[in-house]
Amino acid sequence: MNINILIVDDEESIRETLKIILNNLNYNVFTAKDGFEAIHIIKNNIIDIMVTDLRMPGMDGIELMQKALEIDPSIETIFISAYADIKAAVKVVKMGAFDYVEKSFSTDELIFTIEKAVKLRKLKEENRSLRRRVEGKYNYDGVIAKSEAMQKIIDMVNRVANSKANILLTGESGVGKDVIANYIHKKSNRANNSFIEIDCGAIPENLIESELFGHEKGSFTGADHTNKGKFELADKGTIFLDEIGELPLHAQVKFLRVLQEKQIYRIGSERKINVDVRIIAATNKNLSEEVEKGNFREDLYYRLNVVNLYIPPLRDRRDDIPVLAETFLNEFSKEYNKNIKYFDVEAMNYLMDYEWKGNVRELRNVIERAVLVANDDEILHKDYLPKELTGLEQADENNVKREKTLAEYEKMIIENTLKRYDGNKTKTADVLGIKRQTLYNKLKDYNLDS
Repeated sequence: MNINILIVDDEESIRETLKIILNNLNYNVFTAKDGFEAIHIIKNNIIDIMVTDLRMPGMDGIELMQKALEIDPSIETIFISAYADIKAAVKVVKMGAFDYVEKSFSTDELIFTIEKAVKLRKLKEENRSLRRRVEGKYNYDGVIAKSEAMQKIIDMVNRVANSKANILLTGESGVGKDVIANYIHKKSNRANNSFIEIDCGAIPENLIESELFGHEKGSFTGADHTNKGKFELADKGTIFLDEIGELPLHAQVKFLRVLQEKQIYRIGSERKINVDVRIIAATNKNLSEEVEKGNFREDLYYRLNVVNLYIPPLRDRRDDIPVLAETFLNEFSKEYNKNIKYFDVEAMNYLMDYEWKGNVRELRNVIERAVLVANDDEILHKDYLPKELTGLEQADENNVKREKTLAEYEKMIIENTLKRYDGNKTKTADVLGIKRQTLYNKLKDYNLDS
């Protein structure tokens, strides 16, 4: 487990000295000259331990710790304090800090304190890993996460789920931002309350305000009854604003006011209604570019982008493909009363090699179609996968039904694994669980050693 430590101090000499010491102990070290720079680092990196001065200009250590814990409640904070600040240091430990050291600390004393914090972090990480195994291998309440990239997202969600911080989910269309949003809600202390999803691009522009904030009877033509808006319905729960980049500017202004004041007014009413909602927003647009173009308010962007989770495209996390494909196969086999149990090797090879420009959504559609047209107990690529994936026309019945030999399966597996690891024979042998010499012999037998 790599440990990331953030050093925050307005004295450059202290920052650089501690960085050298901790780098020599194989810790990854970030440094910040003040609390504002520290918050920026925490938003963009997983920080395990923060070592910060108690007194700093602009934002003191206590305020920094509070803001840091809002973003990531699992950060362990160690304070550096002058003798006159010891009472304050004891107070912050009661507020949640791990420990404090006096400013006249010895190197050994600080290292000892950091190592204690590291042991606590590792223990918490082991507990998280245990919970992952208990929840089910690779399936976390509907989120498939076998790849390292998705495991990191699961870890970050578990860190921030119980905070009040707004979360912005970014990534291409179809990567599963809605699934991640739902998972965040399920893991939060709001899980027993409402999860309200709003597609900002699907609401007619003249109905956005009514949809979000509600309206009173008679407030406009057609308002024949009082209607609660989504914010009111989501009180004490979570609102998921999908495609937030499609929200028009006039609605952005009112939405920002709600985020700031935590109050809404129904259309046609002057009575304020307090709302307590957790905001998760998602977009496949680059909102910082939209801000520069004048299409999105900068102040709203910063309000939403407290924690940014980027969901990578499926082509960049291919380890998830087999698990996703099996999950969808089981789902649609039950839905359509089929008894399809597995994919043949060639079918899985094609699924693994395809680029999936439509991401998880496209994969799901392909598997659903395959299940619909399949008659056997396995998905045969020549018969059931679309030719966009295979490059093949539909095969005749005799070819589809021919049983492959064990040698043919073995050749396909070796060939595919070699391709996946760019011809690296050592890695291929390791992944297949065979000796290198055995691999070399099989490559020669199957004419794959060119």
